[in-house]
Amino acid sequence: MEKEMTNNITKFQLFFIFIQSQIGVALLSLPHDVQKSAKGDGWLSTLIAGVAVQLMLIIYWQLLRRFPTLIYTEITQKILGVFLGKVLNLLIYLNFILVGGLATILFVKLVKLWLLPLTPSWIISLLILTSCVYLAISDLKIIARFFVLASSLILLLAVTSIFGWFTTKEIQYILPLGSSGLKNIIVGSQNSLLAMLGFEGLLFLFPFIIENKKGVFKTISMANLFITLFYTYFVFITVISFSSNQLAQMREPVLNLLRGMSYNMIDRVDLIFLSIWIVPMATSTISYLYFASKSVGAKKKQYPKVVLLNGLILFLITLIPHDDAIITLFNKYVSYLSYVVVFLIPTLLLILSILLKKNEMSEST
Repeated sequence: MEKEMTNNITKFQLFFIFIQSQIGVALLSLPHDVQKSAKGDGWLSTLIAGVAVQLMLIIYWQLLRRFPTLIYTEITQKILGVFLGKVLNLLIYLNFILVGGLATILFVKLVKLWLLPLTPSWIISLLILTSCVYLAISDLKIIARFFVLASSLILLLAVTSIFGWFTTKEIQYILPLGSSGLKNIIVGSQNSLLAMLGFEGLLFLFPFIIENKKGVFKTISMANLFITLFYTYFVFITVISFSSNQLAQMREPVLNLLRGMSYNMIDRVDLIFLSIWIVPMATSTISYLYFASKSVGAKKKQYPKVVLLNGLILFLITLIPHDDAIITLFNKYVSYLSYVVVFLIPTLLLILSILLKKNEMSEST
């Protein structure tokens, strides 16, 4: 793997790459998704999902410590051999492409529904992916700098949400705690877990961190804590603002929360916010374009062409009819693949590396 100086990033930049890879369009609909099973306990589901992510980060950390200069798709071949490694790498590539495609579909659908209802979906998709491909072609250091700047927009949502506390709140919507039952809360945590996807990017970013690796685990843990509390906060404020029946009818409850705000000089706060939130939503697509392109092992000269090809694939995926039933089915199968690539494969790789006493210095068999 080529590790050019232009690809080096700091732990500070890693923190914001983590955040930007995870926060996107899923946040706006998360309260609607978790209430289907967890009802008023949806915020507890989000906390459980954060704990699950932290456990996976521990597994990632132990695996990466054994292979500090290799990325995910190189580790598979180091442990399993070239043939089996490439088979798994194909699954890894498909996962990033399909998750990126799903994120872009939801992105396009959201923009069309709330901002540009008369604009054809393919034009919106083309504009979004053109900008995403342009940045994904850049060096990792440039992408990281952009993500750091874009993170300021996340604070905008947090600040804007403060005004939401001036609207009517009903604490009884979350009482009694745990009334949905442990099973339903755990089922709801699966939706939260899928919304938090993006942390697996560590498996591709770790070798490029130029500083002391000892502080990396603390950095990613702090990023996960921020994401968990951020998601939990918005699920909580939304759950106490709307009843379960209302949330079931709202596609993007967070935007509906902002929609209820109106001031003398500002109206439709939700549309103003969404116009700005386009940038954080685009960062998720950029991340998956980058991870997918890196997973095929493209050399530096080939990398721009690979990104362009993957961008074209994402565009073709977005041409899938935006029917709710089709998107739900697509999301279901992509979720299954994500569980395999993000949770199962790294865990098995760590176990095998320990049992077979494999590490970066050992020879592949």
